[in-house]
Amino acid sequence: MFTSNVKKSVQASVLFGALMASVAVHAEAAPVSDVVGAIEQTLSTQAQELLVNTKRELVLSLQTQLAESIYDFNSQLTADNQGESVTSGEYSANK
Repeated sequence: MFTSNVKKSVQASVLFGALMASVAVHAEAAPVSDVVGAIEQTLSTQAQELLVNTKRELVLSLQTQLAESIYDFNSQLTADNQGESVTSGEYSANK
């Protein structure tokens, strides 16, 4: 009888320990998945912000390059027009 009671107590203890271990594993798994979810959300948000900033910088860079190209083109046209008017003025004076 004594050994039967001890055996039942040991079995109950093992069962209780296994149950507690299972609960502990599930309790630890939930926060880990929450942490992983939070990390994924943070990375996703940061990636979106990075893409927006990169797009903004690319557009600004293209606008700057275009403005510089237009300025250079206009400067060249102005110089060419001034050269032509000097040439026509000299041509008129020589007549």
